[in-house]
Amino acid sequence: MKAQLPCCPPDFCFFTKQGWPLTKFQEANIRLVALVDECQVIRIRRVYNKPRIGVQRLNGNCLGFVFAEHGYKVTQLRSCLDEQIASCTHRHLPSTQVYHFVDRNNWPISIEQESQLIVLDILDGSTVCIQEHESLSAGRDGAMDVVPVENKRLQNLTKRQALTRGLTFRSGKDAVRQVATEKYSSLQEEGKEILISYVRAEAAHHAVTLKEQLSALGFSVYLDVDEIKTGVDWQDALNYAVSNCEVLVPLVTPHYGETRWTNREVKLADVLGKSVIPVSFVKRWPPRCLAIQFATTQFVMWKTENEIKEAKEKGERSSEDFRHWDKKYVIAVAREIGEMVRNDGEKPKPKRDPSKRGSMLRSYPAFLPDMVDGPVEVMEPRVGKPLIVIGLHPEQKLFGRSLKFLLENEGYEVWLSIEEVEANSQGDFPMKMARSVSADYRGQMHPLLKFTPSCTSVPEDFQSKADQAGVVVFVLSEAFANSKTSKGQVFYCEHRKHVIPIKYEEFDMPGWMNMLIGRKRYENSRTDGYKELVISRIRRALDPTARASEHNEMNEVKMAYSTRFLKQTIDAYSDLLKCVYVFGGVSISSKRTLDICRSLGQMLADVGDITLATGGLFGAADVVAESFSEACKSRHCEADIWHVVPERDDQDYTRKARQHADRTFQVVPYGRTVFSGDSMEERESIVARVFEIAVLIEGEADLSHECVEFLWNDHLVIPIKSTGGAAGGSFGIPHKIFEVPAGVAELDWNVLKDDNANAEDVATAVVKIIQSLQETLHLENNEPVGAVPRLRSRST
Repeated sequence: MKAQLPCCPPDFCFFTKQGWPLTKFQEANIRLVALVDECQVIRIRRVYNKPRIGVQRLNGNCLGFVFAEHGYKVTQLRSCLDEQIASCTHRHLPSTQVYHFVDRNNWPISIEQESQLIVLDILDGSTVCIQEHESLSAGRDGAMDVVPVENKRLQNLTKRQALTRGLTFRSGKDAVRQVATEKYSSLQEEGKEILISYVRAEAAHHAVTLKEQLSALGFSVYLDVDEIKTGVDWQDALNYAVSNCEVLVPLVTPHYGETRWTNREVKLADVLGKSVIPVSFVKRWPPRCLAIQFATTQFVMWKTENEIKEAKEKGERSSEDFRHWDKKYVIAVAREIGEMVRNDGEKPKPKRDPSKRGSMLRSYPAFLPDMVDGPVEVMEPRVGKPLIVIGLHPEQKLFGRSLKFLLENEGYEVWLSIEEVEANSQGDFPMKMARSVSADYRGQMHPLLKFTPSCTSVPEDFQSKADQAGVVVFVLSEAFANSKTSKGQVFYCEHRKHVIPIKYEEFDMPGWMNMLIGRKRYENSRTDGYKELVISRIRRALDPTARASEHNEMNEVKMAYSTRFLKQTIDAYSDLLKCVYVFGGVSISSKRTLDICRSLGQMLADVGDITLATGGLFGAADVVAESFSEACKSRHCEADIWHVVPERDDQDYTRKARQHADRTFQVVPYGRTVFSGDSMEERESIVARVFEIAVLIEGEADLSHECVEFLWNDHLVIPIKSTGGAAGGSFGIPHKIFEVPAGVAELDWNVLKDDNANAEDVATAVVKIIQSLQETLHLENNEPVGAVPRLRSRST
């Protein structure tokens, strides 16, 4: 090649036709046939003696790149810039008087600090950033007009917008439009030091009170409901907020990470290398679904053991109830967080662990997963064979080993999750109940606090292997579904890695598995030819020339559009914030349930400003809506009722809904009917994104999916438990819906499960709960001073 091709680079490496890079040693043992693909093409890549490092000014203007080792001292990097980039020099002055380096947080680096830091400490993606001194910046062509920053954490953060590298958790809407960065100016004028992440149904008030105390300490705090203006895309706003904060403070309540937004916020912060200081409201650490990500992260307890003990001795009933967080404990936690943030800001960052950043990338080939749509630190492809990680339960050990043998014969390196750590079906990770805090901090420990290492060994092996893997294969079984360890593995890999599920046996998938895996195409181990299909999917996932199918993207585009359309349609006639969605059984099983439905419809009509929504099905929801309509007519007012039905469904729903013979659905004869979704399942996903509050009455097994969708979107379900069926906890309905929501009187909630309560009492309790939730969860545009804090919907 060098003899016949004048343009051939002086030094390069070969790639096999599968996309694997070859070392010089391997070239002597590999035949040419392994390199030539079906188009008779050989792929090579130029190899440089040293890595290329981009250089840009603080305003985003690129100056070029230099060849330098990542382990160089920053002083050595300065020499490389002076030698290789002419625009970084000044003919009369030494470079130390021309510019200074700026780290990833926009903190200036002094000349003395340059000898203590290496390139990796200041590398932001694949570039380093410099800032010219004020005396030179004004008259220099193309230079920034800025004032040099002093020893402050945040200065000119609005200019970070130019440096935002587009790292987001994309939804399908990004396939049809680019993120409108000009919207961000309406979100906030500058970045915030601290971002509080929380489950709205569990910690909305806690987030508000913690922000107040952190703000009193002098910190700028981002809280979604205070920052995001009406009409601004919520997802884009949170992506921007996480990208531009310094520290993420997750309020880890029992279901943190199990909702769409908290799951994505904490993963995006991890991918971006943000410092994380969790506030733990749970009794066991780390939390269930974030066991891997938080395994080595220390935390601040909402109350210490001594504080809980003292509260018990004083007779405080709510001493261990995380829903009640007294101000004195909030102040103590805010002070600890503030101390950690200040200490972290005053110290140079320790050497970065490259494997941590690697969690955002598929190990081979070197391209970005679906959640990343901008330039980030792209690492070299993994040396050697591509790694496949197989996550499974020990009960499927033999199946896993046979699958490993199969893939190894195809030329892959394979690691089973049970090889190093025997996952247990309980999945309980130990936790030390002490107020300790650390924010990952790349291994740096707070000098005043102790580290709790008791929970570090279980998930680390899986995390390091998953970070290196090109593909993760999960073997789904009933034992896997019931294992908290396995659940943590799935939550960690979801949205980070290319996941291929294999269904080992027939079983009822729990709600969390349906949300994270159920929509992916899985291979059935009981069918002929599944091995060939698995190998084919792995090859496709690892092929650098292959592109993902637009099917999943277009599905999400469609869902996002349908959600916006439904919101806009209802908002054009009604107040969406006053909507209550009712769903339940299609055949009412008892007279008591029938009476409850009728009473509920009448009492909701008495409220006067309630909009009722149903799925257009027969049964409980239909009875409530008809009763609501009749009550409104008797009061000579219009009944505000919406029925959301799918366009069609291939299944026969004639016994459950008004469906034509061609499987399309009819208009409901009263109220307004809007068609949304091409199947019943799509419709359920859409309404769960749109409506914040739902009431569940009785119900069959098929309601489990709808309940899970509501919880995943951080929306609330009010189950009338005494009616039985799905509302009573049958058919795998998530236990979370039976927990008392924040802001709801426990006395009212208990009426819902009282079999002896009459229909009027149950209906009255439901109406009170709805009013309490609406008062707690909604933020109105013109809220009066001193009003109770209310939160907007976080649905897409």
